[in-house]
Amino acid sequence: MKLYIKLITLLFLSTVTLISCSQHDSKNTNEHTIAIDIDKENSISIFDLFEKIEIIPLETIDASLIRYIDKLIYYNNTFYIHDKKEAKIFAFDTDGKFRFKIDDKGIGPEQYVAIADFDIDKENGILSFISPETTELHEYDLSGQFIQKYKLPQIISAYCFIKHLDKKTLAFWTFDYNNMLKFYSKENNKIFNECFPEEEDNIFGQIHTPVFPYGNYLVRTINNDVYEILPNGEIRVAYTWDFGKQNIKPQKLDPPSFRQMNNKELINYMKRISASEVINYIFLSSGGNNKYIYSQILRKDKYKNIFHNKNKNQTFIFEKTTENLSIHPVYWTDEFLIGCIPEELLIEKEFDTIIPDFILDPQNLKKKNQYEETDNPILIKYYFKK
Repeated sequence: MKLYIKLITLLFLSTVTLISCSQHDSKNTNEHTIAIDIDKENSISIFDLFEKIEIIPLETIDASLIRYIDKLIYYNNTFYIHDKKEAKIFAFDTDGKFRFKIDDKGIGPEQYVAIADFDIDKENGILSFISPETTELHEYDLSGQFIQKYKLPQIISAYCFIKHLDKKTLAFWTFDYNNMLKFYSKENNKIFNECFPEEEDNIFGQIHTPVFPYGNYLVRTINNDVYEILPNGEIRVAYTWDFGKQNIKPQKLDPPSFRQMNNKELINYMKRISASEVINYIFLSSGGNNKYIYSQILRKDKYKNIFHNKNKNQTFIFEKTTENLSIHPVYWTDEFLIGCIPEELLIEKEFDTIIPDFILDPQNLKKKNQYEETDNPILIKYYFKK
């Protein structure tokens, strides 16, 4: 798999910072450092982690066609899926049956221009998303009915990602390179704290990875610290990945300006990043629940999965399981995680690298064999061992 192609598709879509908040804004109360040698992989069976695996084909009808899953949230027995290119949010039930979609693109009083990111306010039962071109926050109920939209405070550049911290407070990740993280009060319609500056043309800051991956956590592409963000505007280091001699030292990096690169130079540089010739690794995704802390890194052209068992204080890393399987989590719960099949594998129908026949019961094997190339993406439900 040409992983540098994925890096290029992630480029320019969003940003992650390289420079942390000032000491005044960020509290380092971290007592949890997770140490692991990222070049010594463990022998792990898929069944060391999960007791069963199910396939959830998303219903494919004219009203439910998805180009790409940019974000997925599971709540109240519903999968909410954001397709950024289509500027739509789709809802499916637990079996993958289509329920409804938010598809109100336009310039009318109840419409939006685009959807940068969405989140669910579970305390108020509201789905919120950002329309950055108009600097507006849109709110819908959980059945897809429009409630309201209102202007957000004007900032330098645009809003990008959204996270509900509680029923009154949101965090926004923005393209304001002076202070990319904003804390926002819904009651006052006011930004009451901001931090995280970044160099604007730094190429590592232009690689799109989830900034708010799960819970109230914030992660960044080449930073080993994972931050907890609090409703009062405070930030603290929740835990740190320690990769020993492979740890990145940002102050020693001298990345080029991506704006000065032509397409050929950019592709070659992405290849070098993927091969760990420029930087030892980058963080692609993060997750966790009451049992595990997780991260996926790109290291020497490989997706490497790191699981830390909090209860047993054990950490292990693998690209593939002993069954030669890879996993690609997109959403975590305490009971299960939801994974997906990357777009490039769907196109090539290389399912067996993720869901081979022998791990599926007859019912799920039938679902797999019925998949067509023009169908919606498949979700994979991994039930954690108890």
